[in-house]
Amino acid sequence: MSKRNIIIAVAVLLIIIIAFFSFSKKPEPKYTTAQVTRGEVLQTVSATGTVEAAKKLDLNFVNSGKVQEINVKVGDHVEQGAIIAKLDTAQLDSQLEQARASLNSATADLNKLIEGATDEDLKLSQTAVENARIALENAQQSLLDAEEGSQNDILSAEASVNSAKTTLANARKSLDNTTTSNENNLNQDYDNAWDTINAGLVTASNSLNTNKTTLEYEDAQDTLSVLNIQYLNNATSSKAVATNSYNTANDYAISITSSLTHDKTDEALLKTKNALENIRTALSDTYKVLSATVTSSTLTQTELDTLKSNISSARTSTNTSISNITTANQDVSTQKITNQTNLDSAQATVNSAQSSLDLYEQSLVSARSSASLRVNAAESSVKAAEGALNQAEDQLAFKKARPRSADMLSFQSQVKKAQANVDLIQNQIDNSTLKSPDKGIITEINGEIGEIATSAKVFVSIITTDSFEIKANISEVDIAKVKIEDEVKITFDALGPDKEFVGKIISIDPAQTEVSGVIYYKVTAMFTADAQIIKPGMTANLDILTAKKENVLMIPFQALKEDGSRKYVQIVENGKLTDVNIEMGLKGDINIEVLSGLFEGQSVVTFVEGQA
Repeated sequence: MSKRNIIIAVAVLLIIIIAFFSFSKKPEPKYTTAQVTRGEVLQTVSATGTVEAAKKLDLNFVNSGKVQEINVKVGDHVEQGAIIAKLDTAQLDSQLEQARASLNSATADLNKLIEGATDEDLKLSQTAVENARIALENAQQSLLDAEEGSQNDILSAEASVNSAKTTLANARKSLDNTTTSNENNLNQDYDNAWDTINAGLVTASNSLNTNKTTLEYEDAQDTLSVLNIQYLNNATSSKAVATNSYNTANDYAISITSSLTHDKTDEALLKTKNALENIRTALSDTYKVLSATVTSSTLTQTELDTLKSNISSARTSTNTSISNITTANQDVSTQKITNQTNLDSAQATVNSAQSSLDLYEQSLVSARSSASLRVNAAESSVKAAEGALNQAEDQLAFKKARPRSADMLSFQSQVKKAQANVDLIQNQIDNSTLKSPDKGIITEINGEIGEIATSAKVFVSIITTDSFEIKANISEVDIAKVKIEDEVKITFDALGPDKEFVGKIISIDPAQTEVSGVIYYKVTAMFTADAQIIKPGMTANLDILTAKKENVLMIPFQALKEDGSRKYVQIVENGKLTDVNIEMGLKGDINIEVLSGLFEGQSVVTFVEGQA
């Protein structure tokens, strides 16, 4: 045995003895564990808000009609009795004038019947009959015009709907084509990545062989790393690491060859890159060994230079393969981003086409409704004209005949009927004005001037001060968890934590609010139970239940460990810690749902005492 080898052996023995006594003094670690149980996982978002007064009133018109004026906007304060909006009453005003004229006429006829008809009265009655006949003809023509115009409007609206349907179909087809193109492009990138992986593994194998041959070169053994023996130790260690990582990557590549998927290719890229990087480290360490090696009777300078050149070449090939692997990975990532961009654009086109179709379909409904109103109004005018003609003819006949008791009763009945018609139309006009029943704030207006309002649809919503709601700010980190109708538990600083109320989220403001550089979104909660002791201005503490899972496997929050995207726990096997990968479900406030990886009753480590 050479003197140098004896010195190395003694040094290693001393290191082993020192390490033994150092590690033998360490205390045994103590583990705190918890069982995997089945139960309820709750996720909540907490916030602080302020009580405000609010009660919502939904107002609609009694009759249907075209909106003529809107005197308020969302956010306006209104007093009780304030006029909010009016419908177009031009047609009703005309009918009222006609009804009043009919009432005046009926009253005059009654008076004339009582006084007795003159020749002049008879002549006027005859003229009234002729005028009523002309009015009836005009009303009948107006009805024909209304029916024709309404039909044209409906046909035009139907044509727009059909065109919008065609546009939507084309957009959906384009979306399908984009999806197919995205899949083909991404598959091609993954095929290229697989070729790069295989080429990288070949390079890795060649580089490992070069590294091994160099370290085992027989003529260099006596002076190998003689100037720094630590370099040789490092090279030996990094060679083992590189060999293991190569075997892992190569075995994995072989195992997935017959069942390639994108996820498996991604994993193969990572493993291959890791192997190449470890090989690069091993080559660098070997080059340091050669730098610490001197020539001898068995190792010439030429041989040493050749060994260095071989390592440098292997390192260059390895670096090239690492670069290719990185480029392949970037190509896949870039293609995924491009695919998503194309898909988003195509989906936006579909959404736009769908919105246009919805708009045209609403216009068609409006056209049909407007047409129905026009035709109904024209039909009403015809009926009114027919009634007026009959009335004129009856009046003329009555004037020609001698007054009778029955005639008196008939004329009196006509006066009452005319008065009732006046009252009916006046009531319809009054109902065409929407007034606020109480003071409050306008929160919603479902219509615009020129649109058709119906009695079945809420036109205006008002919040009054007869009940309470809570406004609170939720940070941008938590706002995505909160939804309308989420259950809320509420306590108040003024009442203490033991006095608890319940409510629900009724609105989420889409506009952001910035407070001290932090983005918040305002939410509104409404009480769902008796809250008579609550006063405006009180500070409220809200716990919003955003998610709940029942009868699921769960572990304590402290047991979860994370390493990048990897989620795992630790268990004790034979007195040692063992990592167990898990699939995590709902992440609650205290417990975490476990979808796979553990079974009920299994113990997991939550704390390790005495661990270095």
